[in-house]
Amino acid sequence: REEEEELKGTSATMTSSSVTLGLALGLGIPALLLLTTLVLFFTFKRRLIEWFDFKVLYSQPVQEKIGFLRGNFAPTSKESTYEDLPVKGKIPNGLSGVFLRNGPNPYFEPLGRYHWFDGDGMVHGVRLKENKAYYANRWINTARLKQEKAYGRPVFAKIGELTGKIGLLTLLSQQFKKVFGLLDLSKGSGQGNTSLVCHGNQLMALHENDMPYILQVLCSGAIETIRRAKFEGKGKEDIPHFTAHPKEDKETGELHFFSYNIRSLPHLTYGVLDRNNRLTKSIPIELPNGPAMMHDMALTRTYAIFLYMPLFFRPKEMMGGHGFPFVFEPNEPSKFALLPRDAEDESSIQWFDLPAGMIFHTANAWEDEDGRVNLYACSTSEYSLGELLSSKSTRYGPVSPTSPQPPRPAGGSLSTSIATTGTSRRTGGPSMKSVKGGFVPGAHGGISIFNSSMALFDGKSVDGKSGGSKVSMGGTGRGNPASFAVPNKFIRGMSLGNSMVSNFSDLSPSGKRDVLNMSGSEEEGDKFTLFHFVFDPKTGVASQRKLLDPSDCCDAYLLEYPVINPLYLSRANRYVYLATFCDGMKTSGVVKVDLTKPAFNNIAGTIEFGRKRFGGECIFVPREGLNDGSGEESKEEKGKREHEEDDGYLLTIVYDGKVRRSFMLIYCARTMEELAEVDLKCRVPFGFHGLFMSEREMSETRVHQCDDVKGLGNV
Repeated sequence: REEEEELKGTSATMTSSSVTLGLALGLGIPALLLLTTLVLFFTFKRRLIEWFDFKVLYSQPVQEKIGFLRGNFAPTSKESTYEDLPVKGKIPNGLSGVFLRNGPNPYFEPLGRYHWFDGDGMVHGVRLKENKAYYANRWINTARLKQEKAYGRPVFAKIGELTGKIGLLTLLSQQFKKVFGLLDLSKGSGQGNTSLVCHGNQLMALHENDMPYILQVLCSGAIETIRRAKFEGKGKEDIPHFTAHPKEDKETGELHFFSYNIRSLPHLTYGVLDRNNRLTKSIPIELPNGPAMMHDMALTRTYAIFLYMPLFFRPKEMMGGHGFPFVFEPNEPSKFALLPRDAEDESSIQWFDLPAGMIFHTANAWEDEDGRVNLYACSTSEYSLGELLSSKSTRYGPVSPTSPQPPRPAGGSLSTSIATTGTSRRTGGPSMKSVKGGFVPGAHGGISIFNSSMALFDGKSVDGKSGGSKVSMGGTGRGNPASFAVPNKFIRGMSLGNSMVSNFSDLSPSGKRDVLNMSGSEEEGDKFTLFHFVFDPKTGVASQRKLLDPSDCCDAYLLEYPVINPLYLSRANRYVYLATFCDGMKTSGVVKVDLTKPAFNNIAGTIEFGRKRFGGECIFVPREGLNDGSGEESKEEKGKREHEEDDGYLLTIVYDGKVRRSFMLIYCARTMEELAEVDLKCRVPFGFHGLFMSEREMSETRVHQCDDVKGLGNV
C-alpha cells in the first residue's frame, strides 16, 4: 500500500510537471520567438532599413535627368578658397566687407526625385577690401548634414520624394530610422539653405523648417558653422521653427519673425527678438483654414503683416496617392492678417480677403498719413511651381499664342483693383466660390485672366449687381494678377480673349492643384510681378493693383526677388529693384521701379547681364556708413544723403555660360551702371538669398580669431 501511494504521488507530481511544462512551452515559445525577432531586428536594423529603402523607395531609377541637378543648378562638389581675384573696373571706396549668398548644394547625390529646395545649405562669400577680392564657399554644417555624413548617404525625407504613396513610405522609413535610433530629429532637420540675417551680433543661416544656424565669417570670407540657435526669454516658450525672411526694425533693434507649423497647433506663431536675440514676444495665431505654406511677412511701424495664401497643407492628397501634400485652392481667398506690434495676444488681429493668389516675397510696407497700410509684394493669381523636378525646368523656347494678346485699355491702365470688406478674428469673409479664366502662355509660365462674369464671391458676381460684397475689377488682360511656374517644353494651343478657358490639367483626381507639380504634369502656370496692396483698418477695405508687366522689362516673363534700400524698411520708400527672369529660375538682369510714378510707366532703369549670363537676387548696399569701413559717418554726411534713397550699390553673382565661370558684379544703384566685375575663378551654382556684412559687422559676429589670409590680416 505504501508503494502504491508513493507511485500515485509520483504520478501526480509528473502530471503536474507536465502541465506546468506544457503551459510554459505554450506561453513561452511565442514570447521567445518575439524576443528573438526583436533581438535580430535591432541587431540587423540597419540592414533591414537598407533593404526597405532600396527595394521599395529607390528600386526604380529616376526616369529623366533632373533639371536642378544639371547646368549651373548642379551642385559643386568641393569647398574652395581663391585669393587675389582679378578685378575689372574699380571696387568703390568704402565698400569693404563680405558679400554672402546662400543656396542649396546637395552633399550626396540624391537617390530619388530631387526638388531645388532639398539641397544642403552652402554659403558663397566674396571678401572685399582695398580693391582686392577673395572667394570662398563652405557647407553649413547642420545637424541633418552631420547625421547623413555619419550614415554615409541621404536618409532624411526630401520634398521631392513626398509624392503619392511613395511619399508615405518615405515618411514611414524616416520614422523607422527615428524609432530605432538611426536618426535624431530632435536636433533639427532643416538645411539652412534659404537666407541669411545678421542680428544681435550673430550671423544666422535660415530655413523655415528649422531653427537658424549661427555662423561666423573668417577673414577670407568663408563661413564657419558655430551651432544651432536657441532663443530663450523669460516666460516664453521655445519656438520649434523660424522663418527664412524675418524683418529687422533698425530703430528699435528688434527682429520680427514668424514660425509656421504644419504638424501641430499653433500653426502660426508671431515672435520678436530684442537686440540681444532674446525672445520678448511669442503669440500663437489661429489660422482659419488650417496650416499653409507661409514664406514671407511684412512689417510697418504699427503692424506685423502675415500672408495667408491658399497654399494649404493637405496630406490626404499624398495619402490618396495623388501628389504633393501642399495644394493650391483657387476657390479660397488670399488672406492678409494685420496684428498690432504691441499686441499681447491674437485678439486684435484683423483679416483682409482678396482673390486667390500667391506671394513668396514682399518688398516693403508702411502706413500713410490716413492710417492705410501699403504693401508692395510680388504676387500671382494662381500658383504652380511647374516642372521643378524635370529636365524641362531650365528649358527656354519661344511661344506663339494662337491669337493676339488683348489690347491695353484706354489710358494704358492695366491694373486690377479688388476691394473686399476686412474680416474680424476667425470669422472669415467673402470667399471666392468660383474662379475661372484664361491662360496666356509665357516663357516658363503664363497669365491667368479673370473674367468679371466668372469670378463669384458668396455666389454673387464680382460687379456687385447681385448685392454681394463690394468688389470691382478695372481692366482686363494683363491687368489681372498672374502666377508662377517653370518653363515647359510643350505648349498647348490656347485661345485668348475675355471668354477664354484655362487649359490647366495639373489637378489631382480629387480636383486639387498639385502646386509643386510632383505628379509630373506638362501644364504651365502664370507669372509673378510687382503689386501694390492697400489695407484700410478703419473701413476694412482692401485693394490690389498691378504695377508693371514683366514683358516690358528686358523681355522678362517673371519679376521676383524684390529688393530695397534696407534702411527704408517699414518706411515709405520710392525704389524697388526686381530680378528679371528670362528662363526658368535664371535671371537676365535687374529692373528699377519708381513707386511714385504711374503704373506701367514707372521703370527708372534696367540692367542686363549680357549674352549667356544669368544670375539671381541682387543685394542693395547703402553707401551710408561705408565711407571709412567702420560703419560710422558724420552727421553732415548722413544729412546730405537722407533723401537719396538710391545712393548705394547693387551686388550679385552671375554665371557666364561662354566661359563656364561665375563673376560678382557691382553696380551703382542710382545710375544702374556697372562699376566692377570680380572673376571668381570657379562656377557658383544658382541659389537663393544673401546679404552684405560690413567690417564692423564681421568683427562683431566673429566668435574667435581667424587665421590670417594674405593681404587681409586679422581684421
